[in-house]
Amino acid sequence: MASASQRHRRVRRLRARIVSDSNNYLPICSIPGCSRPTTRAAKVGLDSFTCRYHQQHKQRHGSHWCKSPSGPILSPYVSAALKVIHSNWEAPFVAAAVAGLGSGMSTAGPAEPATRLRGLPPERRAKIALARLREAGVKPERLLSIALAVHALIADAPEKCHRVSEWRIVAVAKAAHRLASGTHRQWPLHQPDGRVKHIVLHAYPRSSGRVLRHLGTMIEKECEWVIERHLAEVVALKRATEPPTNAAV
Repeated sequence: MASASQRHRRVRRLRARIVSDSNNYLPICSIPGCSRPTTRAAKVGLDSFTCRYHQQHKQRHGSHWCKSPSGPILSPYVSAALKVIHSNWEAPFVAAAVAGLGSGMSTAGPAEPATRLRGLPPERRAKIALARLREAGVKPERLLSIALAVHALIADAPEKCHRVSEWRIVAVAKAAHRLASGTHRQWPLHQPDGRVKHIVLHAYPRSSGRVLRHLGTMIEKECEWVIERHLAEVVALKRATEPPTNAAV
């Protein structure tokens, strides 16, 4: 582990690079249609090609320009995937994926409240997200259906996707994260006049950064063989029950 003096030296070097006058960056963000300065040009970061807005967009969605699929977009694919999973429940790869996901959820440790996540490493926060899903009663087959659904969306409606692995992994993680993302508490507070006032706390962990990459990778790793064997079946079932999707992102 680096000492305090080493960390301070590293911070000073980074700050010196950020405010440097070296002409080694683009003045404007390289994403088409964006006129914001790159973070190097604005002297607020080290990215020579994109602005802060599109950097944050990639942190949240795994792509500089394409958003993660919303619930309504994924819903028909998830429904088709669940039908395929249940119709192949005894198949070896499906049984192994469900068992693997269940094991990952059961061994993820305690479901720490969202208010206690600051400072934890992303690997630990990803396991806490799995523990939170376990405590919410989410079944392993639902996580398997999400992984299948994201792959089916990419195969069926590529115009809605950015077909790179990071976007796909983040899409899987965000869809799983939505199932049980926050901590919700309520306390009664008795008033002098005899009434009871309820204090409510809703805390949500930030859905961005490396924690999504770790969570999505953990889920996808258990689902690889099912995706390879049953993806075409999910796409065919979705197309048979829903009209084709042709809308652009």
